[in-house]
Amino acid sequence: MTRTVIAARDSSPADRSRADTVCDGRTDVAVLARAMSEDGAHVELCPGTFDLNAGFTAAGNRYLRPGAGVTVRGGGPAFTRLVAAREPCRIAVDAPGVTLAGFAGAGYIGIQDTADRFTCEEVSLSHSLDGRTYLDFGKKGGCTAAFMVWGRAGRTVRDLVFRCCDASMSYHHGFSLNLSGAQEGGGFADVVFDRCRALSCGSGFETRPGSTVTGDRDWSCGFDIPDAGDIERMTVSDCLAADCWQDGFHLDGSWTGHRQRAVDVRFERCRAVLCGQRSGTVPAELYQSGFYVQSARFVDCEAVRCRKAGFLCKNQETDGLVLEDCRDTGSAYGLVIEYGGTRAKVENFVSTGATRRALQMVGNNADIGITILGFAGAERPVLLGVTERLEFVDAPGHAADLERYRARGYRMVSNRIDIVTDHPEDLVEVHPPSRGKVDMGGMTVERCPPAPAIG
Repeated sequence: MTRTVIAARDSSPADRSRADTVCDGRTDVAVLARAMSEDGAHVELCPGTFDLNAGFTAAGNRYLRPGAGVTVRGGGPAFTRLVAAREPCRIAVDAPGVTLAGFAGAGYIGIQDTADRFTCEEVSLSHSLDGRTYLDFGKKGGCTAAFMVWGRAGRTVRDLVFRCCDASMSYHHGFSLNLSGAQEGGGFADVVFDRCRALSCGSGFETRPGSTVTGDRDWSCGFDIPDAGDIERMTVSDCLAADCWQDGFHLDGSWTGHRQRAVDVRFERCRAVLCGQRSGTVPAELYQSGFYVQSARFVDCEAVRCRKAGFLCKNQETDGLVLEDCRDTGSAYGLVIEYGGTRAKVENFVSTGATRRALQMVGNNADIGITILGFAGAERPVLLGVTERLEFVDAPGHAADLERYRARGYRMVSNRIDIVTDHPEDLVEVHPPSRGKVDMGGMTVERCPPAPAIG
């Protein structure tokens, strides 16, 4: 195994003296590309700033391509910085067994992986140079996500670990799994996101061709995992999505031509805060929820003050949705379950201060336990029966879709819905198209007094 120590032009005298190579600020890209390209190499990047616009690789581009089994490790995100201030530079991982660790990237920089056994630890990326202004990466070729994994049809990308990584002020998504050139037929397996953060992800710059409304096709999320493709055995633990343009955590879902199979997907102790607030009514579709999910198990997860729902669940798979000890505070909707909710299980969900609905659902054979506190909406806290897709609500371009969904009716039978609430007024409304089709026999309501005022 070759071990190479590389110092930056502004590294300390001690680091420059012990380094095998010292970058000169003119050929940094070539130096880094050479060191990373040898299979099995261990590349140490000293504390300092490396200029990813200084020169080119031997191929005449700015793609850094680590060889198989390569480890690139800096002195920590606070000390080792890779900066692309003018033009894009990407770390493109096409070989298996690569580890990237211990550095920060700023500017027009992205990490993309297509290979198995990829690990990224203690890496921070930002598409901003000053921490206040988003760079318009779209004018430089675009960047789907700061941390991007591309799959393809006919293949499953396996063994992916993102640990203690931050994406802040990313042009588009913070973290994303997606298929290249396909909408289905490939996927991802054995994936870990551990203590990662997506902070203010989504610039709001993505715009439909010919549109005069900047940001109307921007679907930026904190964790877009996955957008397209199947997902098996993914654990997302202790992760934070805050102030994202649309959703905090997003699993895109399954429909004709976009099949997505989700198996053994688990979220533990994750938080989504203030998601969707920046985008307002600008995007054509308003997802804007803390967790937008299909089939998954959620344990001790929390959403706070998201513009649409804390938890927006498209429960398309029977037995696919489980929420345990989750909660929402101050979002418009606390918990929404659409697409049938067959045998969904919700235990000890707490909605506090919802401003439109605390619970909105259509389901069959579902088992729902929810506490509703401090409801702050003008209508009733609970809406049952088929409704419009939540991302179309308040979206002017989807008026026809709203009418179509309002005309649909689902039967709701054999549900157990246990509600504990301090709401003193009428609690439940049945959406008009579903009236006469909702079996209320399994619902129980326990009234509790409101908490006493303090002071």
